[in-house]
Amino acid sequence: MKKIIVLFFSLLLFTSSCSRIDLAVYFADTYVVNKADDYFDLAGDQKKWLKSALKADINKVKRIIFPQLGHELLRVADILNTNRMVDQEAVYVSYQRVKKLVYEGARIFAPNAALFSEKLSSRQIVVFQKEMDEKLIDLRKDDTEKNNYKKMKKNFETWIGHLTSEQKKSLENFVRETPSMTREKIFNRQTMSHDFVKAFPNKISRAQYVRNVFTQYEKMRNPDYSILTEAYNKRVAEFVTVFLNELRAGQRENLVSNLRDRANQLIKLSKE
Repeated sequence: MKKIIVLFFSLLLFTSSCSRIDLAVYFADTYVVNKADDYFDLAGDQKKWLKSALKADINKVKRIIFPQLGHELLRVADILNTNRMVDQEAVYVSYQRVKKLVYEGARIFAPNAALFSEKLSSRQIVVFQKEMDEKLIDLRKDDTEKNNYKKMKKNFETWIGHLTSEQKKSLENFVRETPSMTREKIFNRQTMSHDFVKAFPNKISRAQYVRNVFTQYEKMRNPDYSILTEAYNKRVAEFVTVFLNELRAGQRENLVSNLRDRANQLIKLSKE
């Protein structure tokens, strides 16, 4: 179940990093429906219902979350535009603010996510278990140092442009020295999936479990994994702080411009 939850979270995070947020929002419902179909082998009426529910919830996210996220991006852009040294605490505070908005956005999806879970059949849970097992095998193969470096490099280049050889080396060192927690990540997904399957026979328990995941996600995770994740995020904040303070002038300008561009798109979309 955890993977489906992440799809909804991704709608919020992806829109802030995509250069064309309007297109990301336009296709978001189709993307999630297709992914849900991969995990549950949905019937036609289920797809139709889910797509309609997603459209309504995404519109709520646009109105409520997008302007707040946009203003946070503008705040960060203004700080960076002063060319002052970036403080690690400020980076972590901004991360916490964005995370809070993501969780607030996830809560918007909770009621319809619970209703969607009630429409699933026992056969579809069998499909879900099989698909989850395959995805966990893929995770073991893909969650490598090489792949993690590529992902982080792509994320940085989305915002600042091409990295220098020194920056690439610094990123390589960070990835090599920072464990990816693959084993703990897999165990957490297995635990959450097991809890969902365990709750499935009773519609009320099933719907409540899904609501809880959307409204108190961190409490639903494996406690040890939550602790490790928080420690990892702090290491990322430390690395990002150093990285930002060593940006070249052109890269800093690109970052400020991209932050303002994404922010203005989010604010504009919130009014449509």
